[in-house]
Amino acid sequence: MKGSKLADVQPVVRTGQEQSWGQEQGVASGPHLLLLAILTAAFLFRVMAQLLQALWPLDVLPSFESWHSATLPYPLLLASQLAILAVQVWLIVVIARHSLRPRRQVGRALLVVGSLYFTFMLFRLIAGMTFLAHLSWFQARLPTIFHLVLAAFLLVLADFHLRLARPATA
Repeated sequence: MKGSKLADVQPVVRTGQEQSWGQEQGVASGPHLLLLAILTAAFLFRVMAQLLQALWPLDVLPSFESWHSATLPYPLLLASQLAILAVQVWLIVVIARHSLRPRRQVGRALLVVGSLYFTFMLFRLIAGMTFLAHLSWFQARLPTIFHLVLAAFLLVLADFHLRLARPATA
């Protein structure tokens, strides 16, 4: 499994060498942990706000429809959002425990995916405010903003992998 991509994302089994690696990276991963936690909290707020509006509408929050672009039925959307939150929390925990070894290859892949995702959602937001304002999917600003939050999460995770990966040995 040396060349396998799956092996690149599995948590590190803590042995003597990996544990010292984790202790060395503890200070360096702090800003990443803080940003990942803030982005996760923002996404959690989005999920909870829409759920509240679905169950017990509140005047202080935007309407349920403002949170929902109607691309997916709400029960499926909620399940996928909860799965995303579970992955985000898991990543924060394994990074905090120093049990996820940063890898350049993973960082590069996350950088490409996160950049494309962010760029497309930024285009969606701008287009929905200007020349595609007549199309409802582009008008859905709140979902688009929170897609930007998820894209930012991927970009911070990419930075974690790229900055903290051990230099390649020849």
